[in-house]
Amino acid sequence: MHKAGWALALTVLLATPVPGHAAATGVIFQVSTNSPATWKVAVHNVRNLERATGMPGNRIEVVVFSRAARMLLKDSPVAPNLDALHASGVTIEACKASIRETGLRLSAILPFVRYVPSGVAEIVRRERQGWAYVRP
Repeated sequence: MHKAGWALALTVLLATPVPGHAAATGVIFQVSTNSPATWKVAVHNVRNLERATGMPGNRIEVVVFSRAARMLLKDSPVAPNLDALHASGVTIEACKASIRETGLRLSAILPFVRYVPSGVAEIVRRERQGWAYVRP
């Protein structure tokens, strides 16, 4: 299937309620690796979602935990991409437990990052609210 077909399929999927469940009210992306290649895919997926569905950024979250927390540093190779996502309204969230475990200083992390107690718990919470879950 080419890009137009995937975009249409995703649009239909997001717009079609599942019987017994509320329609997806947003999309949460999980990133748990510090691989620049994975981050590139994640950013690309978010941008494609915005373009294909017209979904506003304020209904998209990127939750970051484990080794991926290091990519939230102001000097990380993906910081410019995260700045652009944030500017479009996408919420970037960091797992507080991962931040503690990696020993990162909050002052070194991008200023717009929000903190959640647990990245996994945030994903579960959003799924219970009807959000779609994507792991690039």
